[in-house]
Amino acid sequence: MDATARARAVELLGRFNDDMTRVVDAVFGTQWAEIEEILARVVVASEHVVTTRRIADVSGLGRRAVSRLVLRLQTEGLVSTRPSDADKRAVEVVLTDRGEEQTERLRAEVTTFLHRSDGIAREISQGLQSASAPPASGPSVDPLELLLRICASGAALVAYMPPAATRGRLAARQRAALVMIAGAGGIRPNDLAEPLEVSPPGVVYIVDQLCAKGFVERRRGAVPGDGRAVVLAATAAGLRAIGAVMDGIEQERERLVALFAEVAEWAPPTLRP
Repeated sequence: MDATARARAVELLGRFNDDMTRVVDAVFGTQWAEIEEILARVVVASEHVVTTRRIADVSGLGRRAVSRLVLRLQTEGLVSTRPSDADKRAVEVVLTDRGEEQTERLRAEVTTFLHRSDGIAREISQGLQSASAPPASGPSVDPLELLLRICASGAALVAYMPPAATRGRLAARQRAALVMIAGAGGIRPNDLAEPLEVSPPGVVYIVDQLCAKGFVERRRGAVPGDGRAVVLAATAAGLRAIGAVMDGIEQERERLVALFAEVAEWAPPTLRP
């Protein structure tokens, strides 16, 4: 896979992930939920009754983070908890009637998203292939099961990034902003507000965090005729962080090719709304 194909893969995977996150946020009422939280919420929704240990194993969240999430879900009236009959030391998280209703909404929204994403999924799969023959498509599956595998692949790619890129409040938006800044080769802060769906003060916070982590720098004098204009540019460390994702895509390439080929076939063009 050449450098151009890798760069295109990062762009398309980022776009797919952003669109998927918006769907999940719309259902759960979150804002740019981290991939680990999405995995945790989806495994609860898809399995209906699940232990906290299972949530941790699937999502990668620590015990305290799982406990905080379960408490939030209880407060929202979406789950209840009980001791496990199979293991009294384990705690089971059980969907309430309200939680079941939310799950059906999630399933419907994910189904629509997958139907609409067949084109980009096919482009991702074909763009990552080293051979011209397309991989065989898998059997049709429940959309939430497929969503879990998509999120797991996203979490695997995030794991290739430096720890500083995966920590802190709004880390998902920070990573998205870094990709935009690096891809543009220089961008004004205000140009990030709409794609990131944040206010100007929110952009300032995200940029401040990226600068503090050494991934981005503010530059003046880069705009002809406007010496006060600020342009954002990725630093060497920021470019290395993006490069780490590209390396991850190469390492995970075969798995990604098969997964997105399945997404493309799961949502054939004839079923687009």
